[in-house]
Amino acid sequence: MIALSRCSEKGNGEFVVHVQNEYSYRFICELRDELFEALKAVYFKTANKNLPIYSVSKCKDYATSKKDAAAGNFKTPPEDFRVASEDIYEPIQEGVGQKHKAPSSVEPDDFPIDDGKVHRPTFVKKGNDTECTLSDFNLLKVIGRGSFGKVFLV
Repeated sequence: MIALSRCSEKGNGEFVVHVQNEYSYRFICELRDELFEALKAVYFKTANKNLPIYSVSKCKDYATSKKDAAAGNFKTPPEDFRVASEDIYEPIQEGVGQKHKAPSSVEPDDFPIDDGKVHRPTFVKKGNDTECTLSDFNLLKVIGRGSFGKVFLV
């Protein structure tokens, strides 16, 4: 994942996941903002930089299709569509303070396990009473597996 684009239309939960050298994935989610907070935190923990978030009027205009990807034409919104207020983390540099401190490594307990039980939140935004857990999503299928975990289509 290299960026996220969200539809700027009020009440529209559509968004696009931009993937490097691959086609984009379009989704609609009622809890899009909570999902974005979790994705931004995981991205920062693994990449030590902010996940670019863009606000666009029509998501489909900035989604790379399979045909586009095969031709090497990858679509992401222009940099002036980037939402600067979404950059809430400061990259960690030795001896320099930061807004949010990220751990040096990601522990297995930081992520929920699909064991049929009610799960604790993966990440909770300070000052936010809404908790988002794996049980809040309808798991449709596993779309990828790796040494780090599973990727679900929800």
